[in-house]
Amino acid sequence: MDVSASQIQKINYFSKVPEEFCSQIAEAVVEEKCLPGTVLLKEGEAGDTMLLIFQGQVEVSKNMMVKASSGFTMSTKSIIRLETTDPAPSNDPITQPTVSVVKAPAFGIGEFSLVLDDAKRTSHVTAMTDVKYGILSLEDFSRIVDKNPSIGGPVYFEVAKSAVNNLATATQDISNLTQAFFFALTK
Repeated sequence: MDVSASQIQKINYFSKVPEEFCSQIAEAVVEEKCLPGTVLLKEGEAGDTMLLIFQGQVEVSKNMMVKASSGFTMSTKSIIRLETTDPAPSNDPITQPTVSVVKAPAFGIGEFSLVLDDAKRTSHVTAMTDVKYGILSLEDFSRIVDKNPSIGGPVYFEVAKSAVNNLATATQDISNLTQAFFFALTK
């Protein structure tokens, strides 16, 4: 199965890109499949590819410092699960979710890799079901944008919106943690 322009347009970052340009993007995408439990991205690693999830469910998690009886230790905390709806996953997830499951026709992860050389991965992404996905490299995307500059604007705008939303969430999280910290100090 080759990646199609319509599959590319299902992903929010490319939804406003005309079909003819989505066809060019589709031609640059390398299609892959993986089994449940496969780690697709690792937090902290440098990346120059975006993953386009066409079918399946993935879990996004982050490393966090946790206080244990023996001191502080690193733990991985699930943040969210993302699941395709068009088509739905072909099998049930390997574990039941303990976090929200957000559903979309298809979705992209690692989007900062389309705008930054060696972007640092901000989370772990693990397949929870069989996953069909595509890999879009920064090099291939940049080549397409160089030939067709009108593609860049809509895609970069969507990536910027994602960054702003992530920043707003992080700011609220920091505020909540600060309030909790001061509340704990006053007890």
